Amino acid sequence: MTEARYILRFDDICPTMNWAVWDEIEKHLRFHNVCPILAVIPDNQDPTLAIDPPRADFWEWLRRLQDSGYCIALHGHQHLYINQRSGLMRLTEQSEFVGLTRTEQERKLGQALAVFRKYGVNADAWVAPSHSFDQTTLKVLSDLGIPVVSDGLCRWPYTDSLGLIWVPQQLWKFEPRPKGIWTVCQHHNEWTGADLKRFVQDLELYAHRMNTIAEVVEAYSTRRFTLTDQMTAMGDWLLNHRIPRELKRIKSAIL
Repeated sequence: MTEARYILRFDDICPTMNWAVWDEIEKHLRFHNVCPILAVIPDNQDPTLAIDPPRADFWEWLRRLQDSGYCIALHGHQHLYINQRSGLMRLTEQSEFVGLTRTEQERKLGQALAVFRKYGVNADAWVAPSHSFDQTTLKVLSDLGIPVVSDGLCRWPYTDSLGLIWVPQQLWKFEPRPKGIWTVCQHHNEWTGADLKRFVQDLELYAHRMNTIAEVVEAYSTRRFTLTDQMTAMGDWLLNHRIPRELKRIKSAIL
């Protein structure tokens, strides 16, 4: 792939999400034939995501989308944070998994997968709530047979020593980027009418450069992590996350 390609991801998918906005999103996805990642919370207990009444046919709807080519990702377990640890990605300071023992993580992830199995949904990938997980999480995911991690800040997917395929997720809005694979993460539960309008405009511009997870995995499943990956990921982390965070802290201290 010689140009920038994009993957679209929607987080916090659950029965009580913002259905009014989602119905509009899905209409435009269907028109442009775009199949995104849906990061699904198996047993949502987060009260902030109780936006609309639960959709009675949620799991049937999800199976239908998966059959049509959507990637369904396991988005944690209950979306409840237990501590303020950032994990491997160092992007946030809250976690549902970091620091738990292997036994505890196996229990939580096993229960999450059991919900998926109960409703006939496959876990195509892993999306950690708040990007927060640790090496123990990855070992459990590998043992459970979840093949893809949707996270990381480098520009190209790769397979790690555990056999997990990392498809990086570096963006939270569409923007021109150099060649690479760029996953754009969206949180539609918070959208206003203006946000939806902007998304529709972006989709018009970028739909022809979209890929599915399946296409990317097929193209990059044998690629390994390189020094260049490490350098670009660190550079992007410093530029887009660490430096803005420090500037915000300094501003707060001054004011």
